[in-house]
Amino acid sequence: MKRRTAAPFLQLSEAARLDGWVYELNHGSPLPLGDTMPDWDYGAALKVSRRVRLDHAAAAEELGLAADGFALALVVEAGSGSGALPREIIHRVREPLLRDAADHRVEFELPSRWMSSQLSLRTTIVLAADADAFNRLAPTLQGSRLWSDRIVSRLEGHDPRFPMEVVSFNGLFRGRPHQHAPWHLRWNAADLERDFYSAVRLYLNEDQPLFVDRVQEQDPLTLQALMGDVVSQMCESALRSPDGADRLQSAEETTLGGQIRHWLLRPFSSVPEAGSTLEQRPGDFRAAIIASVGFDA
Repeated sequence: MKRRTAAPFLQLSEAARLDGWVYELNHGSPLPLGDTMPDWDYGAALKVSRRVRLDHAAAAEELGLAADGFALALVVEAGSGSGALPREIIHRVREPLLRDAADHRVEFELPSRWMSSQLSLRTTIVLAADADAFNRLAPTLQGSRLWSDRIVSRLEGHDPRFPMEVVSFNGLFRGRPHQHAPWHLRWNAADLERDFYSAVRLYLNEDQPLFVDRVQEQDPLTLQALMGDVVSQMCESALRSPDGADRLQSAEETTLGGQIRHWLLRPFSSVPEAGSTLEQRPGDFRAAIIASVGFDA
């Protein structure tokens, strides 16, 4: 995970020892962060942490700096979104690496509701201020990057859960026709080319605690009714939109259209077959979609 690049000045090596990242979901036991984060969802309480050990005397030697003439800081950027680079930086941390504290721990919580597809954590050690040097190759400017690595973890493996948020409908939707609905899906059928996780949001009504509890407890019938409505709504609207079938078939995997196509191909052999069934036997279409999102008890 550590990336070495050619730098115009000396870099940290053995003086910096960083353990791997650890995460906690919903206040559970700490687990090592790997390529995937199982059981994550948009309502999860997520905390990440990492232990950093720095030998300041060895760092001065490696960097060619006067022992008392430099200060270091740890910078962490947490990003999320699909693609090789995070689409959004959702959290930044900058902490001093104190000379009299060889052992340091960085720890922070992340807003799951702002995350999608994957979590990226980039760790960098930088000069906290301009430094005094005795070596012409020594870094001297504030902000110089001396050590860096990055880890990317896919959220809940290959099939992340639906982007979901619990809110008070009495507050958010007061006076609207759906104020007392148990859930509300916010999306637009014109957005088939947008990234799925930025184009869709499913709101659960906090003012109906029994329903919310059943969803959070993953009651199979409640989840099937909820997702059956949501998925069929999106599939039907997309198929009936102008050039909908063609747009679905050409949509990229991570887009709204790509996700709808994935749902359609669970009960149907092709997008055209799904469209034909919707047009000729809408009851069969709806029942097939609901059956395809069934949850095991």
